[in-house]
Amino acid sequence: MFKKYLINGLILLPFIWLSTGMLILRNGDKTMVAMIIISVITTLLVYGLTTLKNNISTNKLLWLLFIICGYFLFSYYYHGLSSREIRSFIAATLLVAIFPSSLLTKKIIIWFTVISAIISLCYSYYYTFYLGLGRHWPLNPIPYGTIMASISIIALSLSLTSANTKEKMITFLAFILSSYALIITESRGVWLGYLFALAVIFIIFITTKKIKITWRNTVVAIIVIAGVSVISKPLISQRLSQTQQEYSDIKSGDLATSIGLRLQMWFSAPMLIEHHELLGQGNQYLTSLDNLYHQGRISQSLYDAQPPHFHNQYVDYVVKKGIVGLILLLFLLILPLRLLKNTSTLQRYITISLVSLFAVASLTDVPLNHGQTIFMYIFWLGCFTTTSNNEHADND
Repeated sequence: MFKKYLINGLILLPFIWLSTGMLILRNGDKTMVAMIIISVITTLLVYGLTTLKNNISTNKLLWLLFIICGYFLFSYYYHGLSSREIRSFIAATLLVAIFPSSLLTKKIIIWFTVISAIISLCYSYYYTFYLGLGRHWPLNPIPYGTIMASISIIALSLSLTSANTKEKMITFLAFILSSYALIITESRGVWLGYLFALAVIFIIFITTKKIKITWRNTVVAIIVIAGVSVISKPLISQRLSQTQQEYSDIKSGDLATSIGLRLQMWFSAPMLIEHHELLGQGNQYLTSLDNLYHQGRISQSLYDAQPPHFHNQYVDYVVKKGIVGLILLLFLLILPLRLLKNTSTLQRYITISLVSLFAVASLTDVPLNHGQTIFMYIFWLGCFTTTSNNEHADND
């Protein structure tokens, strides 16, 4: 029995790390590569090539990931690309190719979700309030917020699809904890994507379920949500006031604010991709940015910023990876939704909500450039939601 738990633990190491170390350590995505290698070697020793053959024949998302990795490698050698981004995509694809998805039972997912929610809340509270650092964390609060939003909607999906009262309460608590951790990050773009994902979940729930609401559950939910709302009000109010001030600054012509710089980045994209529409500029876009400044086509504030990315996943892919890259990105967002035919209710909830979150969050950030969020998206959609052998997940 111990041997079985040890083997399963080694195979599940990437998901364990995603739920623990990735939420604490600054270079957790680099350590993730080692976790994936351990998982892959263990899987090959136990299952041989069985899981690889099965995943290749049944997982259509895997083939898209192969194509994306191939194009990224080509782009890297052609005009340069982020090595961290390529490393994360290749490592995540390797796990999807080898991973035995039957290990991701509902009980295991609940454990991962609850642990993630607790750790993330402790981390965000410690740096924001205990140390008084605000948003100046060792980890970037924006991708961290995306991870928290992902954990929150997974927890809510578990709560809504569970028939067990204890599981419902535990996962609802994880939903509340991770939601508050998300609020602490003060990531406005992620908030928008999160609210959109919650709206999607709500619409799916009320249109597909016969809603049975008890007074006890209703009262508990109202009290908990009201409590979190009261606690979160100062943070939300402060962020909204800042947004209003930035909007006023932009109206008066000051584009050097956070939002103003984002607008400048987006407006500069058509100029940056001139004569590079198909394959993009790669890392050479910074040289083009310099040229645009000396030609007087962009502002001093944008030139000084030297943006590492464009705070919009779609714009960023067009500039760096061209129209080909944008098409691959859209496929990565759309294909999981096309593979829901033979999946469980839990898989459908998680797939639709995760895609909704990342699609909207990508309007103001680049979640598929960061290692942490790349692993979050590809692990869950590649190893769990696109496989048809998890029907037991609803009743496990």
